[in-house]
Amino acid sequence: MNFGAVIFVAFQYGILFRFLDFVLMVRKRTYKFGKFNIIMKKILFVILDGIADDIEKTPLMMAAKPNLDLLTKNGFAGLIENREGAHPDSGISNFVLLGYQKEEYPGRGYLEALGINLKITPGSVYIRANFATVKEVLEDKFKTGNFEPRLIVVDRRAGRDSSGLFEMSKAIKEFFLDGVRIDFYKSLAHRGVVVLNSINVSPDVSDSDPGIEGKEVLDIRPLKDDDKAFKTAAALNKFSKEVYKILKNHPSNKYRKIPANYILLRGASCYQYVKSFKDKYGFNGACVAASPVIKGIARAMEMHVEEVPGATADLKTDLRAKTLKALDLLNKYDFVILHILGTDITSHDKNPKLGALFIEKIDREVFRRILEYANFDKTLLVVCSDHPTSSKTGEHIPGFIPFLFYTKDIESNEVEKLDEESCKQGPVINIEDFMEKVLSYV
Repeated sequence: MNFGAVIFVAFQYGILFRFLDFVLMVRKRTYKFGKFNIIMKKILFVILDGIADDIEKTPLMMAAKPNLDLLTKNGFAGLIENREGAHPDSGISNFVLLGYQKEEYPGRGYLEALGINLKITPGSVYIRANFATVKEVLEDKFKTGNFEPRLIVVDRRAGRDSSGLFEMSKAIKEFFLDGVRIDFYKSLAHRGVVVLNSINVSPDVSDSDPGIEGKEVLDIRPLKDDDKAFKTAAALNKFSKEVYKILKNHPSNKYRKIPANYILLRGASCYQYVKSFKDKYGFNGACVAASPVIKGIARAMEMHVEEVPGATADLKTDLRAKTLKALDLLNKYDFVILHILGTDITSHDKNPKLGALFIEKIDREVFRRILEYANFDKTLLVVCSDHPTSSKTGEHIPGFIPFLFYTKDIESNEVEKLDEESCKQGPVINIEDFMEKVLSYV
């Protein structure tokens, strides 16, 4: 008998069995080092959208939030820095917050389409759409005595008033222009998605949304010198004019405080592969959100998206139901996102006092329940945001956002409160590196 061969085979099988044992422990999220068992903690990832502000006394500073501040005082807190452009978009900000690269970002229109569960067709173009309010201003551009109307954006979200929008959506549901089929799908509240179906369309076109109120509606332009981009831009400009003709005379506008007479377009994009969250991190992920773009990001990453009755992505959203569902999902999933949009809305509406009141409601409805029900022996709580939103301008801005980690026996860095000023005492982490920091606490 060749004893050397026997020893070699036994050695190989030993390695194999040790490897299989390790895989089994990974699946159970329990790791054995010597005589110690180390449990990999699950993550409850709470995103308070746009919660940071740039005014002297921010909503976070004004709000009475004993539960959040208790977690902060006994946890690890600091600031996230987001410099993703002059007006950081929620889509790319949340995408990068979750540890993905900007180069992997599939585009806002595509994510919005995923968020409302549209059937995705490779080659089709998806564009984010907002019902908006515009007014006509006559101008003699060339000083010839011929006055032509310009469309000025009065409200980019039509007052956040959804009354009558369902009926209006049916009136602009389908067009066929320049050989391109264009479909409009209403989403949540004032939001929608425009889909272009043709073999000759391109996502390489600009936006009609100027991004700020008081500015003129922009002509959509090709961003590449090719026939597909020119054709797409021309079809979308015709679509915008046709929609304006229909909406400005629609009977539903007679009953609205502010008319919804235009559709602003931005973020044209197509299907693009995104590596699954499971393949990237080894976590089974789930998401509790009402915001279409957050649901779209989760679906692009192949996370489970839970539909929660009463989740409305506004100040009336059922925070209790969302929180209890997120806590329940931790029994089945390793990583659960709980996204709350209302903190962004109050700053968009330039109402920081209302923002403070909503934060107080979040403290009662969300974080009091998390403190009561979460098992912090096995759970890491992450509280963060995607970008600041200015109550001065009502727009997203680059800057710093407070974050918080809490779990059992975490070493506190003695930050007293979760707000922009207090969290300066902690570290500053670039948004692109934030998930790496999260994983270091698991």
